[in-house]
Amino acid sequence: MKIGFYNENFIDEATAAASVDATRGVKVGGALGHVFAQCVAGEGGCTIADGKTVTLTATECDTLDGVYSDLGSHARKISGATTFAEGEVIAEIGFPSYVKDYAKVAFASDDEEISGKVKIIPYTVG
Repeated sequence: MKIGFYNENFIDEATAAASVDATRGVKVGGALGHVFAQCVAGEGGCTIADGKTVTLTATECDTLDGVYSDLGSHARKISGATTFAEGEVIAEIGFPSYVKDYAKVAFASDDEEISGKVKIIPYTVG
């Protein structure tokens, strides 16, 4: 699944779990338009139980290999037991216009029974 821009992904496709660390920094500062990170269901989809929450947490840095600092998080509470099809949006987080050049995004859920795969990709609007 190749979605996003510059063929970049915040995380490689990973098995959904209570916590999936951010695996790489992606250049987001200075992009034309507003930049978002979008968590999508990976190959085979992803299932999350009713009333459970998915949280994306972003960090930012001036350089790719520097020390990343907290940028904020966004949580989505799932309404109804949901199976997300491959490529379907699970959650997203937007970056402010003053974001530093690079960002990382991690995934977390309070669903102990979460199953399937997730991917976090950048995209622009505008």
